[in-house]
Amino acid sequence: MWAKIKKATEEGKLGDSAKVATAKPNPNATNQATKVICVYTYDWTDEKDVKRVREELRILGITNKIPYKADEDTLSGKYRVRGDTRISKYYE
Repeated sequence: MWAKIKKATEEGKLGDSAKVATAKPNPNATNQATKVICVYTYDWTDEKDVKRVREELRILGITNKIPYKADEDTLSGKYRVRGDTRISKYYE
């Protein structure tokens, strides 16, 4: 999936950048067997653009629900594994 997202990002179909978690253990992960892929959009408050990016991810084959967490929540240390709830701005 990472290769598809990387290509779509480079082609301008998603946000302006994306990253994938490494194999290194992460204390914030709820499941060490799965890794997070982050796709960044220019503004989390632009719901139309967030939904456009989500639809592109669906076209790439993602069928699971897709949470959208703002950088401000990550920077303030909000993680589900730490007991935080309702972090996602959008979850579809």
